[in-house]
Amino acid sequence: MLDELAATCEHDTCNRQIQESDCMLVYRTDGGERRAYECPCGAVTITVHR
Repeated sequence: MLDELAATCEHDTCNRQIQESDCMLVYRTDGGERRAYECPCGAVTITVHR
């Protein structure tokens, strides 16, 4: 999924590109899939895919 998205950590001092290996949680419902990516700086980014 991240290959379709150029996601970067938006923490004030980071701006690192998020890697697929950073994925810590996948949550699936009838409405789609949510993924939580934790950057080494500690910030968390959530993506939503329907």
